[in-house]
Amino acid sequence: MPNSPSTPHPGAPRVTMADIAKASNSDISTVSRTLRKPVDQVRTEKGRAIWRVATDLGYRPNLTAASLRTNSSRLVTVFVPRLRDEVLALMHEGIDEVLGAAGYQSIVVPTGDDPAEQVSKLEMAFQRGVDGILIGDARSDSDFMEKVEHLGLPFFLFNRPLDGHASVTSDDYQGGRLAAEHLAQVCPRQVAVYGGMPYAQNLRSRVQGFLDGMEASRISVPANLILEGGLYAEDGALAAQKLMRQLDPPFGLFAVNDTAAIGALGELYRAGLQPGRDVFVVGFNDISLARAIPVGLTTVRSSMSTVGSQAAEALLARINGHAPVSRTVPVELVIRESTQN
Repeated sequence: MPNSPSTPHPGAPRVTMADIAKASNSDISTVSRTLRKPVDQVRTEKGRAIWRVATDLGYRPNLTAASLRTNSSRLVTVFVPRLRDEVLALMHEGIDEVLGAAGYQSIVVPTGDDPAEQVSKLEMAFQRGVDGILIGDARSDSDFMEKVEHLGLPFFLFNRPLDGHASVTSDDYQGGRLAAEHLAQVCPRQVAVYGGMPYAQNLRSRVQGFLDGMEASRISVPANLILEGGLYAEDGALAAQKLMRQLDPPFGLFAVNDTAAIGALGELYRAGLQPGRDVFVVGFNDISLARAIPVGLTTVRSSMSTVGSQAAEALLARINGHAPVSRTVPVELVIRESTQN
């Protein structure tokens, strides 16, 4: 099938504004002014005719040249710790929707939570001339944010807050309190918490909210039952194995993300423990798998796409010279079979 007029042959020369000017009987300056606007914003018949010719010829704007003219690349780099995560994927959907509506594109870069990788990819973003950075992998044990500030690029934090910087996050502390209040009701005995990585301030806030909530219910959580580790299912399974060596059922567990909670729940179930009777497991985020597994996971629900969209709005505001402030997205507890018969 032959290519349509709007689809150039592979390897064909790029259609230029001079080509469009010649075909539309216009001067180049008129073509340039017209094509800077989206077609639906062109009001004159001459302008619409220019856009029709450009479309028929298969014109594609040269974004590199445009960025040199305007000193704006319309690009934003989004730093995330990993791509193996539904939470971050949903946050990015919110980011991409807002940026796209404003005429921006995003470049997602996973850093593996490695400070050296963060710095390397920060340099790459700077060299590409991005207009701003969204940072979803801030660490409290690193000087990465000082390097970001030194470059002078507009930035905004999401997912993980960090003292001294504006951010958009879930209400992590309140989520931890909700988990504690629920576990105190259904399992008023031994309770443990799987806290993830200590350098992630959002996870620390969830743990602190949980500990404060348990204290309010006069239930103590000894230090040996506050566990740390990664956020994958296998990490949660290892935590469950450790807890089974330390505790006799019934006992409760709050894991600071759903993936680790599901890994722990599976390991406890395989060991013959009955969720809602012998063990009571609560997660955080309410990912799709939390309600799809045979034993539904009780969890703290947060709108991850809202975190992303509000972060993108805040970054665009900062790019435009404003000073956005921190926000938290509300959370709620969703009760399922992992804590009730």
